[in-house]
Amino acid sequence: MGLAQGRTGTIIGRVVDQTGAVIPEAVIQLWEPTTGVHRMVRTDHTGEFRFEQLGPGRYRILVSAEGFASQSRDIVLTAGAHLEPTFALSPQPLAEEVVVLAGTIVDTPEVLRRIPGSVEILDRWAFEASRIFTVNEALRKVTGVFAREEEGFGLRPNIGIRGLNPTRSTKVLLLEDGIPLTYAPYGDNASYYHPPVDRFESIEVIKGSGQILYGPMTIGGVINYITPNPPEKPRGAVTLIGGNRDYLNGHFTYGGTWGGTGLLFDYLRKQGEGARENTRTGLNDANLKIVTALGSKHALTIKGNYYGENSQVTYSGLRLDEYLANPRQNPFLNDRFLGDRYGASVTHAYVVRNEVVLTTNFYGSMFFRDWWRQSS
Repeated sequence: MGLAQGRTGTIIGRVVDQTGAVIPEAVIQLWEPTTGVHRMVRTDHTGEFRFEQLGPGRYRILVSAEGFASQSRDIVLTAGAHLEPTFALSPQPLAEEVVVLAGTIVDTPEVLRRIPGSVEILDRWAFEASRIFTVNEALRKVTGVFAREEEGFGLRPNIGIRGLNPTRSTKVLLLEDGIPLTYAPYGDNASYYHPPVDRFESIEVIKGSGQILYGPMTIGGVINYITPNPPEKPRGAVTLIGGNRDYLNGHFTYGGTWGGTGLLFDYLRKQGEGARENTRTGLNDANLKIVTALGSKHALTIKGNYYGENSQVTYSGLRLDEYLANPRQNPFLNDRFLGDRYGASVTHAYVVRNEVVLTTNFYGSMFFRDWWRQSS
């Protein structure tokens, strides 16, 4: 027992403003993505916070306080180490804060404290640490969430929460930046379209009774996918991943901020043959996001998206004799899915007063789907 305790580490830090004055009641969140550790504390009257008995590893600390810009930092903790970081927060104009938080559900520490039930957040760091391939793999990290595979690429995930039927994710409200992404959210919300996980910055999952605030079909819960905001300085990135069976995952992003207006362009090409014969998937996903602060109390976000899919996928399985003859075969040569989706949204946020923000969303989409399916 003494050896185990001796190898644990401690983080004791302070939160101050730009003048060095302490900030009490700041919210400190700590994540360790590989193990799923998530802790939250508040600073005391001296601005101090403390995390004890931490195993060695890489942690991310997010510090937030009302009226200040949030700050995050990655920290590597070795066995038995004692770290004393100091976080100096700077004031942030309300309009800029609204631009960042308008599409999130858990937008402030106060909202997190008030939400009944449970909230879990997966960030980009967790995606990269686990080499997430599909959204199913990401959601399996969340307690009580079951994501059933269908074709291996996560094109149409079947998400169930706390034992509910996962087929087509009909018992879960799926949002992107706080806006429903299914094509009939108030009617038949069966998910025949799902955006690729590659372009998300984080995922919020709400379970319990708190999800009723955010829209229809929330029996199981709410899953909100957060897209990144344009960076302050122009920059771009290209990622190319290849493999056998004609697998290709190409991702291009470029964005920046010019004259108070930020733009971010994102394009993804993903393709490959499936695990069975006569199966193949190909999709293109393009997005444009524009964010701007209109004065000190108004913020505007404009988004446009195109998603196209051409896949040779089947709905049918194999009989026992077919499986014994060749478990990888697919006798349904003519099964094919063709889909095109065009979506756009405009989000306006207005700061009524410091504790009240009015957010208005205008959104629409067109979804064209053709699916030829055979049966055994």
